[in-house]
Amino acid sequence: MSIVLGVDTLSYHCRLVTGDISLEDAMREIADLGASFVQFNAVHVKDRDQDGLEALRALAVALGLEITLSGDVVGRAGGGDDVCSGVERIKGWVELAETIGSPFVRVSSGFYRNELLAHPERIAVEQQYVTDTLRRAVTDVPGDVQILLENHSDFTSEEYTQIIRAVGSDRVAVFLDVINPISALQDPLPVIKELAPLAPAGHAKDFRIESRYVEDRFHRRGFDVQWCYPGEGVADLRSAMAVLAATERSAPYRLSVEGLDNYPDVADQRRRLTASLEVLRSLLPAGALAG
Repeated sequence: MSIVLGVDTLSYHCRLVTGDISLEDAMREIADLGASFVQFNAVHVKDRDQDGLEALRALAVALGLEITLSGDVVGRAGGGDDVCSGVERIKGWVELAETIGSPFVRVSSGFYRNELLAHPERIAVEQQYVTDTLRRAVTDVPGDVQILLENHSDFTSEEYTQIIRAVGSDRVAVFLDVINPISALQDPLPVIKELAPLAPAGHAKDFRIESRYVEDRFHRRGFDVQWCYPGEGVADLRSAMAVLAATERSAPYRLSVEGLDNYPDVADQRRRLTASLEVLRSLLPAGALAG
């Protein structure tokens, strides 16, 4: 399978929301780094009117970038959301995707598994909610924009497979974050092997582990898992890239860098994204890189 590399605007999130950088300048930087596409997070374009969205699309064309779209959570059953509200959210993102020319919209559930580990029955309720919402969206939301459900630190790979099979439509597939499985206490590689055939796109990031010691450092209270850019942590990205590249697929796989480790007024994206994109390019098997 050929793979094209892009950058998610979440890599610039803190600077975007403070106005330290414009979305247009972020796009120019992403293009300058040699990325093939930019993945907009919907929150970063929520204040753009129709003309503004069309201007972003025109700029992307001028820069030689494709655009893809990341929506937000479809809702949380435990928070009182219902299927109708979830479908309305998806409808809005699909319409946005059509305007900016994205072939898909990435969505996710509204919970983190670590918060519900002691309540498997509540996880089952969330799984049913997501399944019902996606099934309804297939019939109620017009258009052919694909709806991709991210493995967003919530369901296991088995549960994701169950959701996709239960929805039963080619319009709904997986958005595969190759590192998120650790949030569900799963080894990433078996998850990638199971979900990659169901996923036309996904995220790449990395993680590091920071120990938290008692005051005399005799033992640890525990440790924190912190996201970072590809190549900055301890993830086995070489094996992850090999599995992605070996997956049979007719169209190129869109893999975007998700630089969640960003801060207001810290303009380190160019340096870190340059290194991350180079790491990913170097880890891909010969002939796998497209674009």
